[in-house]
Amino acid sequence: MPRRVLTGYLAVQAVLGVAVFWAPAAAAVWWGAIGVVSVAAVGLGIHRHRPPRRLPWLLLAGGAGALAVGDVHYELSRRTAGAAGEVLSLIADAAYLATFGLLAAGVLSLARTTVSLRDRSALLDTLVLVVVTGLVTWTLVVGPAVTDVDLPAVEKALLAVHGLGGVLVVVVMLRLAAAAWRDPTVIGLAVGAAGMLAADVWYAAAELNAGWQPGHPAELGWYVFYVSWGVAALHPNMARLATRSDRGPDDVAAMRVGLLTITCLTVPFLLVIQAFAGEPAELPDGLVTAAAAGLTTMLAVTRVVDSVTGHRAAVHRERSLRRAGTRLLSATTIAQVAEMVRRSVGELLPAGTDHQVLFAVRRPVAGAGGEPPDPESVADWQPQVVVDDPLPVDAARRRTRIMPTRLLHPDLADRLAPAPAALVAALAGPDGHQGGLAAPAPSAGTGTALLVGAADGVLAAGRDAIEVVAAQAALALHRIAATEEAARRDRDRYLNLVAGTAGDAVVIVGADDRIRYASPPCSRLFGIEPAVLADWRDLVHPADQAQVSRTLGAAGDRDDGSAVGDQWVLRRPDGSHVLLEVRCRDLRRVPGVRGLVLTFSDLADQRRRDSEVALRRIDRSAPGQNRRSLRRRFR
Repeated sequence: MPRRVLTGYLAVQAVLGVAVFWAPAAAAVWWGAIGVVSVAAVGLGIHRHRPPRRLPWLLLAGGAGALAVGDVHYELSRRTAGAAGEVLSLIADAAYLATFGLLAAGVLSLARTTVSLRDRSALLDTLVLVVVTGLVTWTLVVGPAVTDVDLPAVEKALLAVHGLGGVLVVVVMLRLAAAAWRDPTVIGLAVGAAGMLAADVWYAAAELNAGWQPGHPAELGWYVFYVSWGVAALHPNMARLATRSDRGPDDVAAMRVGLLTITCLTVPFLLVIQAFAGEPAELPDGLVTAAAAGLTTMLAVTRVVDSVTGHRAAVHRERSLRRAGTRLLSATTIAQVAEMVRRSVGELLPAGTDHQVLFAVRRPVAGAGGEPPDPESVADWQPQVVVDDPLPVDAARRRTRIMPTRLLHPDLADRLAPAPAALVAALAGPDGHQGGLAAPAPSAGTGTALLVGAADGVLAAGRDAIEVVAAQAALALHRIAATEEAARRDRDRYLNLVAGTAGDAVVIVGADDRIRYASPPCSRLFGIEPAVLADWRDLVHPADQAQVSRTLGAAGDRDDGSAVGDQWVLRRPDGSHVLLEVRCRDLRRVPGVRGLVLTFSDLADQRRRDSEVALRRIDRSAPGQNRRSLRRRFR
């Protein structure tokens, strides 16, 4: 379907183009039809491809429409005498003036969404180039042509507008083409702008010399302008052209400095040329030259001021990153990492910037038996939103991603509103790996992402710095996880040494109902060797699981961490039973434990030991000594 539309558009424009040169007497009709078809093609392209920013294309369509209105009224004014012809001529002049205003605004607005003119420095460089190119065009081409002929002031102004307006559009289009020179849409726009400039210059020369006549070959340039811009709007890349893209590394700094140097030397160079050409001391274009020199100097000074301001901002970001690294190095808990990240992001963004910082935490996995997960495993990230789906981080290209807030999950978008854009930075990937590090423990923020909501330009400027903070936070999380793991191994080693010589057995069950630790006496009590990371239900007969769940639930309901006592009768794999006294404490909030601690005592062994102690006590008493004496006497 898109190819059919493009083919039909080219066929209609081809017929109208032949009619312009075959029947110039009806040029007003043909040029009006060409303009209407071109504007309709731009409107159809906007409707079909739906670019994120429609304003640049609407301005371009308005410029093409204004040019068509000017062409129609110009042709009619040439065939109408008297006051009506003057009115038509005034309408054509106003339409031509509006044409270049709309085209310049549309091209600049379109170029500002690309890499070439995204920041103010690049925009100032382009404006300097436009002013200098316009000055050279005026001094060497337009100025002499206008001053050498006797035309009304309005006609001279229009000739100047045609020349300088075309230069403005072409220069900006060249900067846009330099950033995306392979894009078909950019090629179409650049070809159309070049055709319009060539036609304007040719028209000015013909008007000053022998006069302009319909069917002149210069009209081919305007025809190329209409057709090329319609083709550019119908191409699917027109939507991508109006989308903000990532800035690449600034590897053209030397070229920009050279361009700035050349522009500053342009005005003296032109004065030297005029002096050698024998111009009088009172230069006829002295006012224009002085105005251009002043404007160029102001733009150059502004560019230098921006460079100094950018250097100061870079120094401030460097200091803020140094402070952020120091803070994260001293963090020992996830809550401290979250606090340091929030403070660091606030310092990295420009002062007074409205922004929101949010942590998106992937919902922890429920237990094997369907029990709800422990909310404390994600509670340290504040402010937070718990999500079920993987977080939108394009790790293949960069560690961060800037995207419109409306494209996020509704819960995230509501919390970040009214920020138009959000930067998403992964602190730890969904699989627990980040930046080539080993997988951290589940408590160290697995599946956590940092979201910063602010204006698109603010996020683009601070993206690299926020990436560094996210990487440092990921390292801090890895360090905390490694420290907890080392502490756990030391604790397990100590418990093994202590529990190996004691009669009681100790088991630690995590929030996911999996065994984190089991002391050696457990194998004797349960009649089976408990496997680490196995579910506790694998050790207990299905008929005995209800009493275990009751004890674990009662311990989890106590907020003070006090112990819950109970007695269990468990069936062993060999069919025998064991009577156990159980004490359970909820220590899931303790960093070194992170689980329910169960202590078991074999009541049969304890009663046997109590009986032995009682018999020894009776044997040492006076009746016991008398019995031993009577046995020895009557033996």
